[in-house]
Amino acid sequence: MTRSASSRLAGFESRELAPGSILHTRRETRRKTSHFRVSWIGDLGASIANQCLIPACLLRGSRSHPSMRDISRRTEELWGMSIGSGVDRAGMRHVVSIHSEFPEDSRLPAAEQVFEQAIAFLTELIHQPHLVEECFCEQTVQNEALQHRRTIEGRIDDKRSWAIQRCVEETCPDEPWRFHEYGMVETLDTATPELITDLWRQMIATAPMHVHFSGDIDPEVSAARLQPLFDGNVPDSGQLRESIPLKGAEQTREVTEYFQVQQANLVLALRTSTGFDDPLHESMLVANGVLGQFPHSRLFTQVREKESLCYSVSSHNDASSGLMLVTAGIDVGSAPRARESILEQIEVVRQGDFSDEEFEMTLGAWDSRLRMIQDSPASLAEFDLTSRLCGREPDLDALRGRIAAVTRDGVVEAARRLELDLVYLMAPEEAS
Repeated sequence: MTRSASSRLAGFESRELAPGSILHTRRETRRKTSHFRVSWIGDLGASIANQCLIPACLLRGSRSHPSMRDISRRTEELWGMSIGSGVDRAGMRHVVSIHSEFPEDSRLPAAEQVFEQAIAFLTELIHQPHLVEECFCEQTVQNEALQHRRTIEGRIDDKRSWAIQRCVEETCPDEPWRFHEYGMVETLDTATPELITDLWRQMIATAPMHVHFSGDIDPEVSAARLQPLFDGNVPDSGQLRESIPLKGAEQTREVTEYFQVQQANLVLALRTSTGFDDPLHESMLVANGVLGQFPHSRLFTQVREKESLCYSVSSHNDASSGLMLVTAGIDVGSAPRARESILEQIEVVRQGDFSDEEFEMTLGAWDSRLRMIQDSPASLAEFDLTSRLCGREPDLDALRGRIAAVTRDGVVEAARRLELDLVYLMAPEEAS
């Protein structure tokens, strides 16, 4: 197997228009469509649910297109332009965004153009939404608050994700990682047209802002057309909290909660003490890959396939919080042995008792995953933004190269940092 990072792909060319206001453009000649994303950055916290409503409210109507029907008609006129909104997290930061995709001018019939009209339309949606007496329409705010409330309340239906969230909340009671990007449902009780309008005005004026654009257009031309999106945006330098140091594990704790479920969910939270800027960051990524991130990983082949102790099992490393989470769907009676078997596999990685084949397969799996990001402009924009917000170099090819250079000894050294902090079990009510 050749361990090298090849097929280099140009990243984004960034222009800082003001401290915290950054435009990222990238020439993309392989696709038939352009991709656009604008993101506003805040801090994760208990009261962020109302901020999540802003992008959805913006897409309900603009000054020239005051209804969703008008919005839909305009996107059809712009050659089937797609448009949507999102809410994400990156480390301790909260991200709300609007994204769009539309055809390249070079792919349209002669004399037809869409780029400038599409950007003008997006600019109007952001800066000139449909307002009633200087506020968002009351019905719009009520509808979006109701939809977001249902989204938050529906999170518990995905029991695996809910178990992970509860584990993180118990593991990090005084750290920002405990907050979900959707916020808390109680906050939505305060959502009024006046409040959401004020939050929108604050966001476009003072929130750090990133615009990512990929398309077959000269970067200088696209940058000139995109700069009006930043009009009035002067980020407050003190708006975002300072990054906090990663914590190590304290005495291992156990938490069991009972729900109306048939299948139990076991989550082990391990502290890695390894952030993005740590020399062992890439080694920790590979250690996680050997342990449980891929179908060939030891948790799957040993705990699930060989011992039949779980229905599903995997591990995930989050360098921003310094946590590695191992999750397993199990029968509640298998919990003690499943926990023991998972810890045994962690010890295998610590001792370097994994095979060369497992190691090489993990390097290959990581390289394939990163190459998949290169094939998607949306994924590239996500990678670039997340990297910048978490303090990681936003160079995908450089990351591929560093992972390709990881050694077995580096994996062992990284794995020996793992410390078990908390064991969380979501169990059926009848087991209480």
